[in-house]
Amino acid sequence: MKNTGITKIKRAVSQLIKKASFELPPDIIKAIEDSREAESGSAARHVLDLIIENSHTASREKLPLCQDCGNTYIDLKIGPDICIEDSGNIYRHLNDAVSEAYEENYLRKSSVGDPLYDRVNRGDNTPAIFSTSFSHEPGLKITVSLKGGGSENCSYLSMENPTVGEDRIVELVLDLVKANVTKCCPPVIIGIGIGSTASEVVKLARKAAFRELDKKNPDKRYAGLEKNILDKVNNTGIGPQGMGGDTTAIGCNIEFAPCHIATLPVSVFLQCHSLRRATGIISGL
Repeated sequence: MKNTGITKIKRAVSQLIKKASFELPPDIIKAIEDSREAESGSAARHVLDLIIENSHTASREKLPLCQDCGNTYIDLKIGPDICIEDSGNIYRHLNDAVSEAYEENYLRKSSVGDPLYDRVNRGDNTPAIFSTSFSHEPGLKITVSLKGGGSENCSYLSMENPTVGEDRIVELVLDLVKANVTKCCPPVIIGIGIGSTASEVVKLARKAAFRELDKKNPDKRYAGLEKNILDKVNNTGIGPQGMGGDTTAIGCNIEFAPCHIATLPVSVFLQCHSLRRATGIISGL
């Protein structure tokens, strides 16, 4: 067991926010490049070319991938060899790191304090949304995800009849995509949560939306459903930025969990192509 200083953790969070803001993950770039090669529509190819160019410019010039610099999600996985100093105040310290990172890197701050009445911008993009869990793997794993307002608005929860089958899930996703996908800058990544409870299934959907595209579902049934939904979504012809084409989505991920016998919670997140995430591990050894 080794003490891990909060200053080291704050520095790591700040660096991950910067990385996520300026560098599109390799799996997303590859998916867009592959889609561009397979795309039959000239307007769609042009849009995909612009997305690729934007990713290169953002990385080279250290500019935000998107003008909406997003809500900040911070997921902490604490290994058995980690003891965090001053852990009673860790969220306060990490919010300080978020505030400093947004200020130092000229990232747009988009958090309002009161959600209904005043709606005054807090000016520091806090508080972040935290998730903390314990892992059997050594070290402290920190994942930062940034989610803009456009894709956040395309987040849905449906409490389905537990007797429905996968056809209903496909129908639900297709209806949501057709009605809403142009609101969140397609091509999108479709994150789907199935099971657990109403309060937890949306967390599964977010986890699915940010899962690496080259990490397929280990359950062959759900992997098949992911492919089926992705194919049907791309057959809608909506295309990049809604301009027509073969590439409405570049990925579909599903996360699932046990649920009550009387329920079937389903959540769908439509995540824009500017998927911003970065992960780092602090060793406790």
